[in-house]
Amino acid sequence: MKALVYDGCLKISEIEKPSPEEGQALVKILYSSICNTDLEIIKGYMGFKGVLGHEFAGEVVIGTDGLCGKKVVGEINCACGKCQMCRLNEPKHCFGRGVVGIYNYQGVFADYIALPEKNLHIIPEGVELKNAVFTEPLAAAYEIFESAAIKPSEKVFIFGAGKLGHLISQVFKLYGCDYTVFSRGAEKVDFARAGGLNARRLSELKPDEKAAVCVDCTGSETGIETAMDHLLPRGTLVLKTTVAEPKKIDLNRIVINEYRVIGSRCGPFGPALRTLAQGSFLPEYLIAKIFDFQDIIKAFEYASAPGAFKVLIKHF
Repeated sequence: MKALVYDGCLKISEIEKPSPEEGQALVKILYSSICNTDLEIIKGYMGFKGVLGHEFAGEVVIGTDGLCGKKVVGEINCACGKCQMCRLNEPKHCFGRGVVGIYNYQGVFADYIALPEKNLHIIPEGVELKNAVFTEPLAAAYEIFESAAIKPSEKVFIFGAGKLGHLISQVFKLYGCDYTVFSRGAEKVDFARAGGLNARRLSELKPDEKAAVCVDCTGSETGIETAMDHLLPRGTLVLKTTVAEPKKIDLNRIVINEYRVIGSRCGPFGPALRTLAQGSFLPEYLIAKIFDFQDIIKAFEYASAPGAFKVLIKHF
């Protein structure tokens, strides 16, 4: 089968089609999308080499009767089921896990992927595949509410109006929270407002404006410092992005102000799929361009441009 392989450089290669093991299903990839994590991997994040990609919508071609022929999306953490974290029902923190297209597990920029059936979720009827491919990052947005007890009455500042910043902001909007998403660029602010979001230029944020919750999804070292500049003492700082380069953080500020710092990544697929099924909002407005798989290297070049929004890959 054809796959996009990263081994210091990106190339389309012919590799062996996976054979599903016991408890796994074989999924034909129909759509995939490029995530910022994919872009960070080719800069050196996680030291991963192999087939990239973890956001997808596909069809089960080999699996149990309840799954075979179904359109699905899939969770990216493949757990061992035996370690201490698995016994604590925290499989996404399994000590022996593989993470699809990120760590010790081949990704979805390929014709097929074999995944544990327990990782798969059937796409609700009526949800277009182009929207379904957003399930994984939308679930990551919902994870904030799983890990942080946020009250709708609390003021929330979201830093970074990129792809993830939009999804996070849309979720806060659905919860009826008092939120604002900030960006340095006027174009991103205008785009966020066109998407129905409360958005402002970062330059408009006054030094004395502070929030009980600050979410950093800028992917930059300065983003965390900016978030702390506008976080109330005893406030909650949520970190949503990973980058290849290490960040320097003034830990004294965290201690002195008694901030609660929460790392947040993968989240629950259930709420994400319900949101898509109900049409509460449709993330397809974030799609900048769709490339055929044969042009996936060009797609990476496009996605790497500053300010680029979501790039999808069509596999059929």
